[in-house]
Amino acid sequence: MDIENKEWFKNTFEKSKEGVVKFTRISRLRIEIASIKKKADERFESLGKKTFQLMKDNEIEHDFLSDDYKSLEKLDSKLAELENQIEELKKREEEEFTSSFSGSSEFVKTDANRDFADEDTAKDTDVSKSQTEDDDDKKDKSDTK
Repeated sequence: MDIENKEWFKNTFEKSKEGVVKFTRISRLRIEIASIKKKADERFESLGKKTFQLMKDNEIEHDFLSDDYKSLEKLDSKLAELENQIEELKKREEEEFTSSFSGSSEFVKTDANRDFADEDTAKDTDVSKSQTEDDDDKKDKSDTK
């Protein structure tokens, strides 16, 4: 390699190195900016919630805020309505399910009692085993007499 090529490689390497350093600095700054924006958004959200609550409690009143407040009230109402519909559907479904077993003496396993039933079965099995072992021991003792 001649001297010109060495210089060219050296210059190219230096420029690349500078580019990488510049890119790294910019990337770090962008990450810091994103972090600050996230914190600011969290503060704005908190401020908005506090303002909403103050308006709801009639502690502040301002025409500038009233449109947003009314919109949030409507959204809040709609959310409550939808959540109530979910609860009603759950209750209705549960009632239909349990009514389909009315008059039946059959035990219905649900998530709530499944674990207890399994534990009872395990206890019954253990009791049966111990009774069988006791009976075997009694037979062995009577055989030896």
